[in-house]
Parts: sequence; structure tokens; C-alpha cells
Amino acid sequence: MEKKKVKYPVGEHSFREIREGGFAYVDKTKYVHELIEQGKFIFLSRPRRFGKSLMLSTIEWYFRGEQRLFEGTWLGTYEKEWKQYPVLHFDMSDTSGESAHTMKLYLNDRMTEYEEEYALPNKSYLEDIGSRFNALIKGVCRKTGTKVVILIDEYDNGILETLDAKQKEQEEMSKVLRAFYKQPKAATESVKFCMITGVARFASYTLFSGPNNYLDISMMDEYAGICGITQQELLDNFEDGIQKIADRNEETKGQALAELRQKYDSYRFTEARELVYNPFSLISAFTEGRLANFWIKSGTSKVFVKYLTRSEFDLLELENLKVTRDRMEGKYTEKDSIPLLFQTGYLTIKDVEYGQLYRLGIPNGEVRSALEHLLTSKDNRFSA
Repeated sequence: MEKKKVKYPVGEHSFREIREGGFAYVDKTKYVHELIEQGKFIFLSRPRRFGKSLMLSTIEWYFRGEQRLFEGTWLGTYEKEWKQYPVLHFDMSDTSGESAHTMKLYLNDRMTEYEEEYALPNKSYLEDIGSRFNALIKGVCRKTGTKVVILIDEYDNGILETLDAKQKEQEEMSKVLRAFYKQPKAATESVKFCMITGVARFASYTLFSGPNNYLDISMMDEYAGICGITQQELLDNFEDGIQKIADRNEETKGQALAELRQKYDSYRFTEARELVYNPFSLISAFTEGRLANFWIKSGTSKVFVKYLTRSEFDLLELENLKVTRDRMEGKYTEKDSIPLLFQTGYLTIKDVEYGQLYRLGIPNGEVRSALEHLLTSKDNRFSA
């Protein structure tokens, strides 16, 4: 009998599509339970294409009460009561984020859709984006008699896309996003759970300041493996893919594993010694049966690259950096691009000394290839 071909979800981040489509799936549902138990307002930072969107989608379908999608998963076995909650899900990468105007158009369009879904009055006449979002949250809660779940993906898209813009344009984007992001906490009595994800941590934004502070789980040990694929998950779920690589290269399974590890592994986001593979590159390699720089080629913001072009660092410095945690989580500038490089996945934690100093380095072969390609100028700085 012919063996069924494994389907790998390259570029697919909908939990429902993956489960209904019969794609290979690594069970991360235990984290959903842990997140809800952890707190009400959560923030997670991980590099692009690391599974943040899939995690938010998993949370969405859990709160929508879709028990059938969780059959055979940890959460499907654990959960006994499947309650339904209204979910407001915003994916900020659905807009270019190139200006405050385009961002505001996207947010207003999404809120119009939700007003129609829950038969609420259209409040597009409200000039302030925050006031409309606040009214939407409270209106959905009143209409359904149930607290609302809010999920915001790629919250920093507009911020990253205006890094190189004029100060006035940056301030306009900041005004729109600040007004929007503070509303879940402003309407806290109507909110069941809120999670926001992004690539970078902007300390000056509402999420991380004053009374609106969200719980940042990005560097908490218990969430080291929430995104990405661990070595054990690789062995448990992707035997066919590993063998496909081995067969194509006429090598042993052990040799194929070693090559995969060198190329895509060794991302470490916390003090816990939990390393993860880049999931997008890994499943792309299994789909095509070859090793290539899939993550890098999948697209990086031109504004981001342009910004780093002017940043001050060199390749040798990136090989063995020692920094404090405050610096890693801090606001980056052209004078100090280290926080940006760490948060976007170009650097990773190699070791922790005395619980205070973090030794950073380039995670793997794929990232090293990208840096060597970009660092072509005489002074070893980024060259677009």
C-alpha cells in the first residue's frame, strides 16, 4: 500500500486550516492553557515566521469553542468545558503600515466588519480610533452577554515600517497606535483575555509603560518553546521529512539531522537551555527536500534593512557579544542596533553568565549566510 504523502503547512498560519486540511502539526496547545492561567494581558515577541500567528489562531479557535479542531491534542484531552467567547482578531500585517492613514483605514475597516457581525451601530463617524475600539469592545460584550477576547498580531508593523520616515510621520503613526492599543485595558471589565504579539519590543509604546503595562512573556523560561520547533518535536513529528533530506543527499538520517541543526537550529530566547529551530525554514526544507535559506528569502522589510544599513556594528562584534538583559530589551537606535538584531532573530542567546550577562551570537548557518551577504562594505557594515 502506497504511503500517504505528508502535507507541510508552508506559510499557513490558520489553526483551523491546518487541522481540517490534514497538515503536519506540532501540538503546542498546552501553551494556550498556560497563557490563560498566566494572566489577562499578555505580550509575546518572536522573529517573523516563527509561529506567533499560528499561536494566536489556536487561541482564537479555543475561545470560539471549536472542540472538534482540538481532537487528539493536549488541550483536547485536558479541557472539559468548551465555552464560546466573542473574538476580535486584528492582524496588523494585513496593511502595509507605511503611514498613519493606511493603518487607520485598516483598523476602521476591521471594526466595521465586527460591528456588522455583532449587529452594532456603525461608529465610523468617531474620529478617534481609540474611542471607536473602546465602544466596539464594550458593545460586543453587552450584545453577547460575554466578555471579549482580543488578539492583535504583528502589533509593531506600522512602527517598523516608519522607522526611516520623517519625525512627523512617525509621530502620526504613534498617535494612532497608542490610542488603539490602550483600549483593551481601558475596557478591562469587558475583556476576558488579550494577547498581543510582535517582532520588536518598543519600550516607549503603551504596552510597556505605566498602568497599561502588559505581561511580557518573551524571555520567561516556561515559554522558551512556545514558538519554533524543539529537537524533540522535530524527532517526534518529522521523521518523513528528515528521511526525505537524507535520501536526496544520499546520506544517513543522522547526517541529515546534523545538517538541519547547523542550518536552522540554535535559537534561544530565554535563560532556559531550550533551543528551537526556525519552523518556516524547517518545513520548507521538508517540502522541497533540500536545505536553502528559506527564512531570509521569504522577505524582509526594506525599511528595516535600510535602517540597519546605517547602524553601527560589525560582524566580528556579533560573534561574541556580552550584554545586559536591559540592553537586549531596550529601545534600539542607529547607535545601538543590538536589541533590534536580537528581537528580529539575527542574534540569539548563547550563554548566560551569573544570571546577569548574556552572551549573544549568530544562531545558525542560515542567518550567518544572510549577514555575510549583507555585510559587504569595507567597514563590515550593512549594505543594502
